[in-house]
Amino acid sequence: MKFMSRVIVLFSALVLLSINSVLAADYTANTKQPVLTEALNRLEAMNNTKVLNVIKGQNATHKPIKIMFRNLEALGYGTCEAVTAKTADGSLVILISSNYKTAPVEAVACLIAHESVHHENTKTYEEEVRAWDTEVNTWISFTQVNPSLKLSDSKLVKRLNYLSKLYTKDGNQMTSIANLIANQPAYATLKRS
Repeated sequence: MKFMSRVIVLFSALVLLSINSVLAADYTANTKQPVLTEALNRLEAMNNTKVLNVIKGQNATHKPIKIMFRNLEALGYGTCEAVTAKTADGSLVILISSNYKTAPVEAVACLIAHESVHHENTKTYEEEVRAWDTEVNTWISFTQVNPSLKLSDSKLVKRLNYLSKLYTKDGNQMTSIANLIANQPAYATLKRS
């Protein structure tokens, strides 16, 4: 009897695991890197369908956006956490600083959320503010579910915590963050609508 109950428990566990793998979204068109796949899974768990739809292909190119870690300093983007770029075939790629490979996946997911806004490629100040707004609100959502995320020593988490404090201090408005963007040399050439 004990043997039979163990077999039933083992069988049930295998069935549940196979159901979970069937239900999980397939992000192989976006990335092959497990950390990035997990970041996308976390966005899915938070029901961030707007970001995920853009990543999967509901964007200006109508193609899935590739996501990968890269040495941004070597590519001339040393001051950036992540960038969105067009590829030779006209699709988009999100490059995340390889410095963040060990950051909490939720923090990496916030960068993906931010960069997803850039599929519009308007290169405007307003687009950049929307991207930062998406990033900070994604972080706030993650930390409401799991407040211990704020305790990480990751440079990326410290940045997200700072942005979250600015946003909260402004009554859940982008005022201080928008000013921060306006005063950064990297964004000095952005058009204003």
